[in-house]
Amino acid sequence: MLSLAGNTLDSLGRVSAGALAIALVLHVVKVVAEARSWHAIVRHAHPQAGITFGTTFTSFAGAIGANTLLPARIGEALRLGILRRRVPSSSTATIATTIVLEGAVEMIFGVAVIVAVLLAGRSLGPVGSPLAGLRFVGGHPVVLTSCVAVLSGLVVVARLERRRLGSLLAKMAQGASILRAPRAFVCGVVAWKLVAWTLRLAAVYWFLVAFHLNPSVWAVLLVVATQSAVSVLPISPGNAGTQQAAFVVVLAGSGSMAAVLGFGVGMQAALVIVDLAIGCVALSSVGRHLNFGELFGAVRAFQPARRALRP
Repeated sequence: MLSLAGNTLDSLGRVSAGALAIALVLHVVKVVAEARSWHAIVRHAHPQAGITFGTTFTSFAGAIGANTLLPARIGEALRLGILRRRVPSSSTATIATTIVLEGAVEMIFGVAVIVAVLLAGRSLGPVGSPLAGLRFVGGHPVVLTSCVAVLSGLVVVARLERRRLGSLLAKMAQGASILRAPRAFVCGVVAWKLVAWTLRLAAVYWFLVAFHLNPSVWAVLLVVATQSAVSVLPISPGNAGTQQAAFVVVLAGSGSMAAVLGFGVGMQAALVIVDLAIGCVALSSVGRHLNFGELFGAVRAFQPARRALRP
């Protein structure tokens, strides 16, 4: 164990500063592209509000910074609170829907990468080919029964809360109004998400180079697929620990265990520092204009909305 820790520290000390800098610059630009995607959704939902990209970016970046320190993506509540305060004409349900929609598009891209890895049929380190296990889980009676029970419960709740749901659905429809404009959705949301994911793949490539692992296309896809998979259950801030354990398994053939662990720890630490810096700058820029008592009131109001809008 001490030998592994020592070798991991040694791999961290041998990181290529130039490649690491390129990876971090790509990551920052990726964050901007992601914010542009959400901005298109927010502006379409509030066409008369004149919302600037600066407003949505500070909300988006503030949430990213908070998520590096807080578990379960609580930073999304901060994103809602900031934007709700800056756009008084909006509602909690409307803004929450824009966040859910942006997250859904992000999830689709993540699922696409995971599916591409699974369909490739290649071995994932000692795990082997995961398709057999995936088929078993998907067809397990417990899984099927749970899905039916959840759907039945949603139908019952919808019938009992019909009046309240009418108002809520109207506000949600406003938040997702860009779906009724296919051109705006593709050009303003999907296109920027595609740019963001291209930058993400490029950043992972340069992280692999920086930590002297094999920067193959397969390794890049494995890293991104692993990040997407572990983000489904964001138990710890930034999925710290979970990602590193998963990397050791799926990247077993890309280098020694110490090298892979050093890559996981080093990349996570670098991203946390950069995301926290971006979030702090964003929050400091809006702090002069916000009443934080009202802000946290909006954050608390987000909790029931998040449960109602959970995809």
